[in-house]
Amino acid sequence: MATRILYVHGIEAIGGAERDLIALLKTLGRHKWEPHVVCPGTGPFQEQLHAIAVATHALSLPPWRKPLALFQRRSAVSRLNAIVDQINPAMIHVNDIWWVPHTLQAVASRKQNPVPIMAHVRQEIEPVKVRRYQLDRVEAVIAISRQIEQSLIAGGVSDNHVRTVYSGIELSERQLSHDDQAIRRMIGVTNEAVLVGTVANLFSRKGYEVMLRALPAIVNAVPTVQYVIVGSDDRGYADRLRRLADELKIADRVHMVGFQDPVQPVLASLDLYVHPALMEGFGIAVVEAMAMGKAVVATTTGGLPEVVAQGETGLLVPPGDAESLAETVVSLLLDRVRREQMGSKGRARAQERFSLGASVMQMERLYGEVLKAHKEGR
Repeated sequence: MATRILYVHGIEAIGGAERDLIALLKTLGRHKWEPHVVCPGTGPFQEQLHAIAVATHALSLPPWRKPLALFQRRSAVSRLNAIVDQINPAMIHVNDIWWVPHTLQAVASRKQNPVPIMAHVRQEIEPVKVRRYQLDRVEAVIAISRQIEQSLIAGGVSDNHVRTVYSGIELSERQLSHDDQAIRRMIGVTNEAVLVGTVANLFSRKGYEVMLRALPAIVNAVPTVQYVIVGSDDRGYADRLRRLADELKIADRVHMVGFQDPVQPVLASLDLYVHPALMEGFGIAVVEAMAMGKAVVATTTGGLPEVVAQGETGLLVPPGDAESLAETVVSLLLDRVRREQMGSKGRARAQERFSLGASVMQMERLYGEVLKAHKEGR
């Protein structure tokens, strides 16, 4: 009989954390594991879970630390408690730190039938926030980079309870094939355009404003350059970026194409991938770009230096430094040979170090260890 796992996730849009969880759930052996997901009752995330035959349980989880959300929070915790009682999972896997306090409170009453909790930490975290989100109270914590693992330990998580598991990707021959002309028609650019792009949902921490401020200098050096932004916007941040692009007189160079599934055809059409993040736990989109044979310019924040081999598969710049970003992007756009060499090495690195199969194998092994320790009362 398959072991039942309840996953908790509170966002309906799809970004890196959601794509990573979907990939995991598609690959888990269903003969061994029976996944259920608590998530918002509408939106693309739920739709994709249904498409891969994963059972979902509708629940909106309000922010934990906002006083105005107190009554909604109590209702959500009560509903989560009822779902846990109904499903009776062997384990709960919380897909990001934001919902750890909700989950701990929801299972607090299960004294006679406790359930172990794993928490996934997918962004940079200051040690002081570890206890704020009660990460020191769960049975296991998954860090998506070594940098995050060290912050968790510094914040009070036992080093026996934390494990780094890199997110993995699967690259099929179907994904490698693409129609460059179709992508350029969708974006509305000519064959002569030089395309750089970023894949990330539209949040300020992704560094989009830094990239826009770098773009005039890039355009000055490479007049045919066009910038493609791939990601969902559910907070109106796109309007802020459009206003900045207008101020900088580069609006005709910026193309926001929204969420794309699959994203590989867009990545394949790029001449260079740029990831200007101010904060980034890992950067699954960077791995996806490398897997498509693209040289990368990224920042030195979070787990990105663990993904990009500096000088081999791409170049790293300080976060928030528009001038350095512009200079580095221009240097690679003007050196096609180096770009292609980096792209080739990046593809090899992605396949060797960040395969989905290896990531899922590590996760399944960790599930087994947590369940065994729980059964033995450790």
